[in-house]
Amino acid sequence: MVDRHVPLIVVASTSSALADSVAGQLRREGNVVYIAHSADGCLRVATSVRADMVLLDPTLNGLKRLEKLLKAHPFSSGAKVLHLSETLPRTGTRVSPLPAVTHAA
Repeated sequence: MVDRHVPLIVVASTSSALADSVAGQLRREGNVVYIAHSADGCLRVATSVRADMVLLDPTLNGLKRLEKLLKAHPFSSGAKVLHLSETLPRTGTRVSPLPAVTHAA
């Protein structure tokens, strides 16, 4: 049996409009998306849901510290961490599917 893993993505931005816009686009593409509005909130969410990807607004306070903590925590160390940019594509943004997980019976 093959299970398809749906990527878990955390979008962290102090701007509700930016976070909601990016999250909405990613959700329409079939991803599970959580939003955080602070570095501390992002760390709590990313580590509790074991995020596959974390998208960070470069204007977040404590960004460098947050990136170090995400990489150091066992539940988020494997997450891809990217910075949001004003040049993000507006349509067709799709996170590459993760490899299928096969469960042996």
